[in-house]
Amino acid sequence: MRSLRYILPVLIAALLLGGCRSQSALRKQKAKEEQESARIIHTLLEAPPVQELTASLSLNLSGTKVSGQLRMRRGRSIQISASMLGLVEVARIEFLPDMVIVMDKFHNLYSVCHYADIPYRNELGLDFEVVQAFLWNRIFAPGSANPANAATRLRLDRTDEQGRSYIRDIEYGYEFVANADGRLESLNRSGSGYIFHMDYSDFTALSGKWKYPLGLNFQVKVSNTDVNVQARMSSVSTDNKTWPDRTQVTRRMKQVSLDELLDNLDL
Repeated sequence: MRSLRYILPVLIAALLLGGCRSQSALRKQKAKEEQESARIIHTLLEAPPVQELTASLSLNLSGTKVSGQLRMRRGRSIQISASMLGLVEVARIEFLPDMVIVMDKFHNLYSVCHYADIPYRNELGLDFEVVQAFLWNRIFAPGSANPANAATRLRLDRTDEQGRSYIRDIEYGYEFVANADGRLESLNRSGSGYIFHMDYSDFTALSGKWKYPLGLNFQVKVSNTDVNVQARMSSVSTDNKTWPDRTQVTRRMKQVSLDELLDNLDL
């Protein structure tokens, strides 16, 4: 029994030491995971190394195929146009920091609206920064244009066996999936009565090691409506070119409501 006087303190010390070592290992592992999570999120929030991108588009709008063009200047303008037979521009949509302009050049109509007027804007948090992130293949936190502020709302939920990272915006519920190379592969958002999904594919080097997806698939399901837009890019350039941030409306064009314009526009 006397030996217990010496054995018990040793056992207790061993247990305490083992527990401390275990907790220390867990803390180190957690810190390592948090550091890796922060690195991945920072990489995907970081602005592309180029200010401008232009490309020819091949568009499939729920079965209707048209050609077009994409023009983007970070922080300033996004323009997407559609052409008839690849020659005559018939429609254009411009996303500017404070408004959206839609043009039906075939019928000489145009409409100006604000992001607050876009259907499901509140659910999706749509504004210029969010639309810009969609098309520049970046992650985002709606309402947080500053990457440092956005990072506080983004969480790395998990990684899978293929090395994909699943990142979630804790306020709006967007889920971003990054591939093993650290590039945004898809994003998802679903809620009451709607599903929003976007896939990126065919990443191609455009500027040094920076890669951009030449394939984009956008899908929205609302009630009984299923809109699917597939875009394929070619002739992509990151050179600075001469084109206006905002297209000037001609005197022949008439301003109408967005609903009336869309009723007339037939792509």
